[in-house]
Amino acid sequence: MPPRKKVKIVVTRGQGTQASLTIAPNANVPQAQLGCSTTTTIVPVKPHRAVRGRRGGLKDLPNMPFDIILEIVVHLHPRDLLNLARTNKEWRAFLMNRRQHALWKAARMRQEPTLPDIPTFTSEPAYANFMFFKDCMACGRPNASKLYRIFNLRLCKHTCGNVLLLSSDGYLDAHHMVSSEIGRTEYQYLASATADASRIHEARTAYLRSEVDLFLQQWQALTTKEEKLQLLKDCHGAVVIRCEISSRLANWDLARKQKRMNELQRIKDERFSAVQKRLSDEGWDVELAHMALSGGLKCLYSLTMKRAAKLTDRVWSNIREEAITFMQEHRTQRLRGERRIVLEKRIRALREAYAKHFTSRGKAARFRHDGVELTPGDLAYLPEFVQLLEADNDVEVSESSFVPLLGQERWPDYVAQWQERIKRQLRAIVVSTLNATESNMRVDETADVLQLAIAHFLCGSSSCGYRSKALRWQDVLSHSCCRYNNCGPRGTGSFLDFDRCVSLTCHGEVFRLPVLLLSPTTKEVVVACGQDPGKVTFEEMQACPIRLVCSQLPDSHFCPTPRPALDWLAAIEHRRTHWYGPIEAKTPLKTVILEHGAETEV
Repeated sequence: MPPRKKVKIVVTRGQGTQASLTIAPNANVPQAQLGCSTTTTIVPVKPHRAVRGRRGGLKDLPNMPFDIILEIVVHLHPRDLLNLARTNKEWRAFLMNRRQHALWKAARMRQEPTLPDIPTFTSEPAYANFMFFKDCMACGRPNASKLYRIFNLRLCKHTCGNVLLLSSDGYLDAHHMVSSEIGRTEYQYLASATADASRIHEARTAYLRSEVDLFLQQWQALTTKEEKLQLLKDCHGAVVIRCEISSRLANWDLARKQKRMNELQRIKDERFSAVQKRLSDEGWDVELAHMALSGGLKCLYSLTMKRAAKLTDRVWSNIREEAITFMQEHRTQRLRGERRIVLEKRIRALREAYAKHFTSRGKAARFRHDGVELTPGDLAYLPEFVQLLEADNDVEVSESSFVPLLGQERWPDYVAQWQERIKRQLRAIVVSTLNATESNMRVDETADVLQLAIAHFLCGSSSCGYRSKALRWQDVLSHSCCRYNNCGPRGTGSFLDFDRCVSLTCHGEVFRLPVLLLSPTTKEVVVACGQDPGKVTFEEMQACPIRLVCSQLPDSHFCPTPRPALDWLAAIEHRRTHWYGPIEAKTPLKTVILEHGAETEV
């Protein structure tokens, strides 16, 4: 789409002065911006026209004296010389003349002094075309990937079959003729190379078709065996020379690539040093020093070294935000790591203080109250100990800091705090489960949900298995899975590091709730007793006179015969131990109202 034409607005003010403004033709210019007493004249502006330079300024260069041409050409790379020869017929006739061999050689020796000498079987332009261009030398297609140095050829995959003969195409006539007339010989009279293949087992030996045809013509022209042996020797010498030249070219190419890689690496190192200097100027010295010790500079290097180029102000403005974000994340990780080291050290001090206090007082000093024995992992979550453990890093916390907190008189308060912490977690499990599965159930908000009769938990740990026993909250406190089969830290944010440190330092000593589920059988039994599961408490169900009887068939092996009448707790246990089907397929229990303490058999 062509650019939009512009116009010039000439503004004449009262004093006779003029001002010009170039704008778009449909732009609105307020009169207040042009002045109160002004006269506006719109003058079209001619678009700028790019003037092409004079052509043919170098047409007389080939007619200059040879010494002047030589001084100019030696500063050109052989690749540029070949491009210049391809511009027009005059330059082609001048540069492709065999008498200009010294000119090509001078340019090659000045620009590529380490390049091996030109082989005797090729010319300087062909040598430059082979070494410095990527086009196929047979069809001219660009980006030819198959390089055969021993043939001085660069071919594409489309023309290899026309230029080369492969060993898989059949036994060569040349080999057949030599073996039939001379017998087995040690001379390598034909140059060969390994044809590129997608897989190693598909690699094949390739010969140059023109050389094979020439060898056959020469062989058929000879009559005596001595002449043919001399031909084999001459061809063998030429092949040896070609192999040496191919080896030197391969080494030169490898050295050139290594030099290029070193140059790019030097540019990257200078760029990375510039990035570090800019980050240091912005106050990231501490993080850079830590990254140098921890190996974090490698990540910063890969982040900022997307290309081998000098670091400029514009490039830095593009990558600065990403680099600063990376440094901030590294600083956060470093501070978290230092904090975890301090926490683990303090938790180990708590364990040592706990062990020494227990050893000095004997068994009488064991921290028990109401059958509960807390461990250092449990104490670490109590507020008094959390205050010490979570103190700043510069605060000194040692074993002596925990000794005043381990008095026997403090133990009842510790047990009460610990139980209340576990009960809060259990209440959250009950409430979240009822909200998710029992949306129509109305729970009495004034009552403690742990006192409800439906607050029976099933342990989801693999140690208990599928048919785990229903547990009240008092039974959960002494459940073995909560202490020896815990699932690791469950905190979030900064408390996750504290939780992880306690788990790693006090493994097997931390009370953690496993995956707990509300028992669906409990609700079924409560409903069978005619009670509201959202209101009835455990004590009220204990006083309920209703007894339940299993409604299985008399000959069923799931239930013993005769079948006793069961209270609600026994009915829950009976359902767990005498029914192996899924929950939704359970047969309802039969309700039998008896006097308190009475039993019956059905």
